[in-house]
Amino acid sequence: MAGGTKLEPRPVAARPAESLAPAPPPPSQPPQPSPPTRSTQPPRSSRTRRFFLRAAFAFGAIGGTAAALTPIFRAGPRKSAAPAPGPVDGMPDERFDEMYGGRRIQGTASGVRIDGRPLHLMRRADGTYVSVVNHFESFPTALATARAAVDDLGGTQLSLAGPALH
Repeated sequence: MAGGTKLEPRPVAARPAESLAPAPPPPSQPPQPSPPTRSTQPPRSSRTRRFFLRAAFAFGAIGGTAAALTPIFRAGPRKSAAPAPGPVDGMPDERFDEMYGGRRIQGTASGVRIDGRPLHLMRRADGTYVSVVNHFESFPTALATARAAVDDLGGTQLSLAGPALH
């Protein structure tokens, strides 16, 4: 080739094979002891500190719970909030049986019947009563509520089924 260089192959020298594993010690030497390994246990002072912190947390939790529950345990037993049967607000239980507007009204503060059919009453928080016939107006007694229901009913009868999905 003119004007160019010619590459000629060079002979490659043979290399000795390299071993990946370390060479074993010569048999004439005694085996060497392995280096000492680290202990996985923490030092003594660290173990004592952890024990102290765990104990302090436990005593704090127990003490806090005891302090929070002390007023509950010192309080006496609760009295029932349910009203006792019988007189309401110191007034005797109201019982009545009378004719009003051509209708017979019978009952007590807990249940009223007009011509033998139940008139459903509800006692309000302020002590007054309302009925299903007129639940927009409240009355001081169950008898006054029944009389107002007779006035509102006119000549019609109460339903035996009672209030439907009120």
